[in-house]
Parts: sequence; C-alpha cells; structure tokens
Amino acid sequence: MNASSHPSVAAAPTAAAPPAAGPAPRGQKTRHLADELRRAVAELRWPAGRLPTEQQLARDQGVSVNTVRRAVDLLVQEGLVYRRQGSGTYVATPPAVGTGYAVGVVVPSLTYYYPRTVAGIERELSRHGCRMLLRCTEWDFALEREAVEELIRSGTDGLILVPTLGDDGPGHWLGEAEELAVPTVLVERGAELPATSHEFVCSHHAAGARTAAEHLLGLGHTRIGYAERISPHTAPQVRSGLSAGLRRAGLDPAPVVSTSLPRWTPEDADRFLDALLRRGATAALCFADREASLLVTAARRRGLGVPGDLSVIGYDDEVADLCEVPLTTVAPAKTDIGRRAADLIRNRIADPASPRRQEAFVPRLVVRDSTGPAPS
Repeated sequence: MNASSHPSVAAAPTAAAPPAAGPAPRGQKTRHLADELRRAVAELRWPAGRLPTEQQLARDQGVSVNTVRRAVDLLVQEGLVYRRQGSGTYVATPPAVGTGYAVGVVVPSLTYYYPRTVAGIERELSRHGCRMLLRCTEWDFALEREAVEELIRSGTDGLILVPTLGDDGPGHWLGEAEELAVPTVLVERGAELPATSHEFVCSHHAAGARTAAEHLLGLGHTRIGYAERISPHTAPQVRSGLSAGLRRAGLDPAPVVSTSLPRWTPEDADRFLDALLRRGATAALCFADREASLLVTAARRRGLGVPGDLSVIGYDDEVADLCEVPLTTVAPAKTDIGRRAADLIRNRIADPASPRRQEAFVPRLVVRDSTGPAPS
C-alpha cells in the first residue's frame, strides 16, 4: 500500500464496545443526536437546505423535542445551521472564499457507497468557493471516458475520478494516458496500481478486514468462513486482510470455507451456510452488507441464532443497520475520503510542482448485534 506520511492518514481505531443496556443519560442523547445531525448536514441529506421541524426530528429519532432543541443548539453554536424566526432551521452556507476552481467529479454510482463521498467532496469544495461538476457513469467504461473528456473540454481545472475497474483490474483506459490534461485525484482506487503516479486517496480495505478478523478471534472464533461478491478492486484486499488476521493468530490463513460469486442469491446463501455448518464454522466475514444480510436470513430460517450459533460481519456499512439482526460491519471513511480528495485536488491545482500524495484511510469496525462469543 502506497501511503504518504501526511498526518491526515487515519490510524486503525479500536472497535467500540456495544452500548450498555438501559436508557442513555440526557446529555448523551443530545450528543448522539447532534452527531447524527452533523452527518446529515455533511451528506447533504436535506438538499433544499432546510431541516425538518423539531417535532418531526423528535418522531424520526425517537427522542423528546427538548433533546432535539438542545442538539440543534449545539449545531447553531458551531455555525453549521441557523434559525430563521418563524421559518425554521437552515443549513448555513459556507463562506465562498478562495480560488473559485471548477472541479469535475466522476463516480460510478449515486445510489450505493459513493453518495457520502460526493457529499464530502462537495462540502469541502464549497467551503473554499469552488464549484463541483458531477457526472455519474453507472459503471460504464465508455460513459466514464466520455464524461472525463467532456469535463476537460469544458475547462475544468481538475478532476476527482473513481475509475471503473473491470476483471482486468489495472488494465483500465486511464493507463493508456497516465497523465490527463488536467490535475487528477483518484478516489477509492490506486492501491491496486502500485506503479501509478496519480495522486489518490482510498480505503485500506485489507486493514479493515484484518480488524474484523481480530474482532472475531477476540470473541473466541477460530473457524471463520468468507463470502464475497466479486470485485476486482475491493475483494482481493478484503480477502488478504482476513488471511493476515488469521495468520497472525497462528491459524491457517485460508478461511475454513470461501465462496466468491458475481452476485449472491438466497439459494447461494443457503449453500454457503451448509458449507459453514459442515466445516464447523462459527463465524463468517461477508463482502458486502447485502451478502451478510442474506446469510443472516438463511441462518434464521434454519432456526440458528445470530450471533448465538453464528456470528456474521458485513462490509461497507451501507445497509448493515437495516438487517433483521443489525450487522457488525466494516465502515470505510467515505465522507472523510471525499473531503481529503477535495483538499488534494485544490492543492494540486494551486501548486502543480508540489510532491504528489497517495493516502489511505483505515476503515473502522462498527459493532452491532450480529457478533458474539463463539459457542462452546
């Protein structure tokens, strides 16, 4: 993994313990709600700029109106939102200072994984008076190349790009023209391109998967399975991180069961569960959340307890909290990666001769209800 020594590169966090049972203290509820509102603002959850009413937020979050009021007060003090008498609460517009650069952003999806990254890019660019020109390619190579060429022709000062990688991985059209006509920063790509001179900011998925393995090992699981959706970029990193965690614990680095498919069905999850039970596995790491959810559903159909009989960890933290058993999952720092990519492209445009940076953020483990001690 190429990563700079810049202090913004994240270190692996310690997984938080599950919250204690019982009602949270009043101040803790306020802080938790304020954190959720900050995330919503950063992710542009209210594109019109107006927050829901205090009554609506209270209903949605399951707290009192007074808790909502105190949480919003904290955001007002921080300058993130402001109250307009008789009208409501609004997201504050960051001051438009600085360069006024136009930055093209090309992503493969606006429905899964990348919305929070785009939100981080937009907030950081907007804070410095820059404009974001967004294009979505729907995982289409031809559309991606057209979008890049059109943005360059339109006079874009720089590009933030998530290249679509096919089964050939590094054999991407970007390699044909390593230097584009404008400064370029890759997002969530670069680790699999060891010789690239492009700047990039990405998730260190191998480190994230190793954190997941260490969580299961710490709970006493020594027979761990692995299920993955084929992905030329992320899946190999997740697989290697799991193997590294097993090897470090003195175990066979190969999971007791490993299955890789282009797309999982409920029947595939049933077959994977059969294999886990035959091999005496007590836990599984799944890439990604959808595959983990399918496995949880398959286990519960058989009358197995999750996590009593089988612990399951997902990956991506996109729909993990919506599973019938909320999933413990590995959560990449999507919003922070977007912000850092915006920082890198602004700096590159302003100072083309400065040293190039290639940075990695370690995902964190979010512990929920799907993991527990290994059955005796």
